[in-house]
Amino acid sequence: MCKSKKLYVITDESLIDKKNYFNIIDSVLSNKPEFIQLRMKNLPSKNVLDKAKKIREISSKYNVKFIVNDFVDVALECNADGVHIGNEDESFEEVRSKIGNDKILGVSCYGDVNRCVKYAQLGADYIAIGTPFYTKTKPEREPTSIATMLKITSLIKNTDIYAIGGINTSNIDQVISTNINGVAVINAVFSSINPGLSTREILNSLKDRV
Repeated sequence: MCKSKKLYVITDESLIDKKNYFNIIDSVLSNKPEFIQLRMKNLPSKNVLDKAKKIREISSKYNVKFIVNDFVDVALECNADGVHIGNEDESFEEVRSKIGNDKILGVSCYGDVNRCVKYAQLGADYIAIGTPFYTKTKPEREPTSIATMLKITSLIKNTDIYAIGGINTSNIDQVISTNINGVAVINAVFSSINPGLSTREILNSLKDRV
């Protein structure tokens, strides 16, 4: 049996209906993506923790790995599976020392080949690269070419690589062709009228893709 590419779903507070928030998260996670990341920028830690605790419950029910963006203290308090950091967060070494080696530590590497190699060598559990396409989440971000993504995957063999940025079922084939291990999506799921169904459709497009 072929090993399918993985799906990594990332939340966006501006896209998820506040009144139906956790039902929407449940509908997405019931399809069993590999990861769900809680991404809440520039908010008090308490607000993030309240949501993190509930998402931790839902993700545990479906055996989906739960990652918290930036907030190391929140990740530890709610017993998340790991933390994701970017270039403006705490250093990789500081975060690793706080969460230990048993938790997942992922790093945004954008289209920076040297950054990708650096964090793979430091022992990141996965790296995220992109954006291959225009994305409303990061409209100012310069796209990362397919050629650059191919270069990154040719250099890094022992660290999972996720592509992120404007990926949906219409362009996913181009991204898969770069030999990444999985795709990360925000708008393709949470801008949808039916996020659960959209998750299922993306997973089906990744099924049996090596």
